[in-house]
Amino acid sequence: MRWKALPVVAGLLMAVSWAPAQDQPAAGLLEKAAARAEEFVERFPGLTCTEKFTQTKYGQGAKIASRRENVFDYLILMEAAGDEFTFEESRLEQSSPQKDPPQALLATTGFAVMQVLFHPHFQPSYRFEEIEPETSGGITWRRLRFEHLAGHSSPTVLDVKGREYAIEWRGTAWLHPETGSVKRIQTELREPLPDIGLLSLSSTVDYDAGGPTIPVWVPRRAVVEASTAHQHWRNQHEFSAYRRFEVNVQQKVQELKRP
Repeated sequence: MRWKALPVVAGLLMAVSWAPAQDQPAAGLLEKAAARAEEFVERFPGLTCTEKFTQTKYGQGAKIASRRENVFDYLILMEAAGDEFTFEESRLEQSSPQKDPPQALLATTGFAVMQVLFHPHFQPSYRFEEIEPETSGGITWRRLRFEHLAGHSSPTVLDVKGREYAIEWRGTAWLHPETGSVKRIQTELREPLPDIGLLSLSSTVDYDAGGPTIPVWVPRRAVVEASTAHQHWRNQHEFSAYRRFEVNVQQKVQELKRP
């Protein structure tokens, strides 16, 4: 993944630049969200977790044509260089290898870091508008609606067989009223992409506090759906068992015996 870009689907990338909020009451909330996103970028790469990845392809009548479930050790690798952030997802499979499914499945990556959209570097070519709050779990979450600004650099590109197609998002984010932490972010295509037959692409990503030893809010679940005129895919990523990522290097020197 590279941040000129945030990869989303099979090489889907996202890049954004700062745009002033259109809704003044939301300005303070955006500043808080930017601070949380900076913390996320700094600290999330120091964590690893378990990812359960379920890929489903539907046939006619919503029947399941193909399905695969894998469990991985999951890690985000990040590198900052100049104006770009580079994100790479590392997966080490825990589950037993499976046969290839009879129907091709959709590969989705990068949704775990979707909240980085609020980073000052990317808080972007988007228009923000605060809409009515929503109460859940005893907290009244503030909600921001966002939409890509026409004429600005495209925040996302979809890589299809080496060719890039611009993606323009619109969606809604649920943010903690005091801290600006993102609880949920939903996105969808602003317009279909008829050139490649993509009628819809949407995602819902849920975040939560990482726990007493985890310094940031972390992704818990991401659901991605895409459809063409004749095909429909649904992928679900579930993240659990977060822990700090540590590398231990041991060096053993053995004295060579003289002949």
